[in-house]
Amino acid sequence: LISASFMDCFNFSGKRYYNLLYSIYISALISNVILLALPYVAIGAQLSKKIALLNFCLELVVLPIWLTLSRKFYFHCRPPLPSVLITDDPEGEAFVLEKVNRYSEKYRVDAITSPNDREIESIILSHKAVILGKLGTIDKAMFLRMCASMEKPVLIRPDYTDIMLSTSQSEQFDDLMMISVNKFGLTGGQRVMKRILDLFFGLLALVPALPVILLCALLIFLQDGHNPFFMQKRLTRGGKEYGVYKLRTMIPDAEKHVGPVLAEKDDPRITKIGRILRSLRLDELPQIFNIIKGDMSIVGPRPERQFFYDEYTKTIPEFSHRLAVKAGLTGMAQVWGRYSTDPYEKLMLDLLYIQSYSLMLDIKLMIETVRVLFVKESSEGVDTGSEK
Repeated sequence: LISASFMDCFNFSGKRYYNLLYSIYISALISNVILLALPYVAIGAQLSKKIALLNFCLELVVLPIWLTLSRKFYFHCRPPLPSVLITDDPEGEAFVLEKVNRYSEKYRVDAITSPNDREIESIILSHKAVILGKLGTIDKAMFLRMCASMEKPVLIRPDYTDIMLSTSQSEQFDDLMMISVNKFGLTGGQRVMKRILDLFFGLLALVPALPVILLCALLIFLQDGHNPFFMQKRLTRGGKEYGVYKLRTMIPDAEKHVGPVLAEKDDPRITKIGRILRSLRLDELPQIFNIIKGDMSIVGPRPERQFFYDEYTKTIPEFSHRLAVKAGLTGMAQVWGRYSTDPYEKLMLDLLYIQSYSLMLDIKLMIETVRVLFVKESSEGVDTGSEK
């Protein structure tokens, strides 16, 4: 139950089937390792390998069946809530509608309205839930009060303020209640523990990764006879620049004639071998050396180039807050987003990660990253750098 709770295995409405099945398998694996180790540690006994193998095979078959039946029963008892989307952002309207109706099994948008609609109260009253898109602070507060009085659950598309308040705690001064927002970024102790975690897993991963890196480098060299490795300046904590190491997946001098541009889906600059390496994320493996050196962390906001950082901060000033922590090989934006995800949406995920940081969150995101490696959609679309 502890491992299942850690992997969020009972979140039927918040996770899609295969994501949930992956979490359940990981939970079962953790439980099996503990159960196999306990007799050995306690009394020096060792469980039969045949029994352990049989148990593993049974779990592979039984767990998907259990999950399928449990989800059917759950959604039979709790069908999707008919919801109204309130937003004054016409461009974001279609985005929210498509994402909620396609990926959520808890909500179903069947009406869209603006905050200025004269019939807004009756529209809210006729629906089971309310979804607030991009709204001004005053409008958002008004609709929250309205939904509270009507006892309607509310789903909010967060902005910077919402993220900052998401982990706040109340403090009492006699009869004065205030909300405390933690200092943005990691404490000194958290940075030390994160560095220890990076070194441990970085050195551990280097052993199996090194032969894979060398094999991939050989294939790239045999393809065109050029340097198989690629180094590019990226930004990390405090705006410090460092050279990120990657396996080259594009033609040599890919930006010679076009300048800094984002890699696109079916980008002609990507080589045949490079396309395979990108789909499997193998081009990222040399960054293990960056992690061991201390340039970056295993988990954190993905490192951005100065050119794109400057472009994003012109329209999204809060983008600079990603530099409160070291850049990472993976992160919340990579696990729950895609390469093609809008920079603002990625920023919200990165800020949520920083604001709610814990060592256990890092471990959980590392585990979830393994799942993402096998999701084709997560690597499609525009990348965050020409060699990303």
